Amino acid sequence: MYGKNAHNAYQTVQVTTTDRGRLLLMMYEGALKFLRQSKSGLEDGDMNKFCRFLSKAQAIIAELMNTLDFEKGGQIAKDLDRLYDFMLFYLTEANLHRDAERITKVIGLLETVYAAYKQIIEGDRARAEEAVAEATSSAGVSSSSEESTERRVQISL
Repeated sequence: MYGKNAHNAYQTVQVTTTDRGRLLLMMYEGALKFLRQSKSGLEDGDMNKFCRFLSKAQAIIAELMNTLDFEKGGQIAKDLDRLYDFMLFYLTEANLHRDAERITKVIGLLETVYAAYKQIIEGDRARAEEAVAEATSSAGVSSSSEESTERRVQISL
């Protein structure tokens, strides 16, 4: 009875007292965890688990996309926007075709971006920018100069 409430209270305190950089890393960790659970559900034939965790991962990626600050982030924010859009499309395709390989591809991309943000938080911005560019190119996301919809919540790079 107390275990679940205590755990929820601990998580609430952890999220509300964590700095923005660590909170961002926690979002990536959550998305990765949910994608792995979704893939596991698909491989086990548990469609409920597959859909539930895929949906949670997609919600986190959509939120990451919505938090981009194009004024502060410049080209990196635009690249991340295209990369997140690609991930959401690919996960939709994974759901439609029940394809674990597409989930694996998105996991790989998210791990690369997660590592880049971890480097940013630890102070190595140049290596982080290279990692984001690598993830964008490996996903086959083009660097078009079209203006996209502005999404602003202050997560600075």
